[in-house]
Amino acid sequence: MTITQSTRHDHPGISRRTVLGAGAAAAGLALSVQGSAMQPTPSRTPVSGYAPVDGLNVYYEIHGGPLAPGVTPTVLIHGGMMAIETAFAGRSLLRLLAAKAPAIALELQGHAHTGDRPGPITVERLADDAAGVLAHLGVQRAHFVGHSLGGMTSIGVAVRHPERVASLTAISAMYQLEGFLPELVTMQRNPTHTPSAELVPLLPTEADFMAWKAHYDRVAPDPSAFERVLGRLNAMLAQWEGWSPEQLGAIRAPTLLAIGDNDFTRVEHAAEMKRLIPNAQLAVLPGTTHMGIIDRGEWLAPMVEARITSAG
Repeated sequence: MTITQSTRHDHPGISRRTVLGAGAAAAGLALSVQGSAMQPTPSRTPVSGYAPVDGLNVYYEIHGGPLAPGVTPTVLIHGGMMAIETAFAGRSLLRLLAAKAPAIALELQGHAHTGDRPGPITVERLADDAAGVLAHLGVQRAHFVGHSLGGMTSIGVAVRHPERVASLTAISAMYQLEGFLPELVTMQRNPTHTPSAELVPLLPTEADFMAWKAHYDRVAPDPSAFERVLGRLNAMLAQWEGWSPEQLGAIRAPTLLAIGDNDFTRVEHAAEMKRLIPNAQLAVLPGTTHMGIIDRGEWLAPMVEARITSAG
């Protein structure tokens, strides 16, 4: 899900509000391959490329070996202001899932290797971009796994492009802004709000935030765009109308909703999503925060695999 929040400490020259997110784990980045649809090599070394989608070159990496006919890959999508490296490297979920089938990790509009484009950033457009990456790669369907903004995007693909989604795992996601903890909703709509002492431990640390910014500076087409993209994402979330109960009720892909018991998403909201999406499952991970859940790959992977298996 996408989130706008403040870090625990302000940093000179950086907006105090930051969009949170993340994904799963992996080791190493791939060599960049730009241009037409990528032809993966037989090795298990990750390879990467750019998919032209609606005037934007969307960066992706393929882990776990080449795409192959008859094998449904997994798509992993990072959270807000993060990237494949900062969300996945050193964590286990991507590695564990890529050991079962090829995994396509992508970077959303305005994030890391993927540039920005004119017009507002919307969840709907991000979902269309993700579906466009699959079309570029010649992949008919995939198992979608996303955290935070990536979870919202994955839900969006299931709503807008149901034929592309074999199964859906949305981690720390919401379907409406009010699904956040009340103070987070207040912070989203009032940038001057100072986070309470109870909320501060749930937010990313200054070290987290600086790692995201340093990576962005190193790989982004326009390194100066970090704050601008952050502001655009904040505006997107403040204006987002969310998904309707009817849209969630139309999702037919086997769905897993996973949150931490001390997440940004309220447990009650996640339970409501579980009721709205037919045959969805809900996992509430104990002792787990919004940022901490991306380190729970050993817990999440078996549950994700169970949903994938149920997809047939």
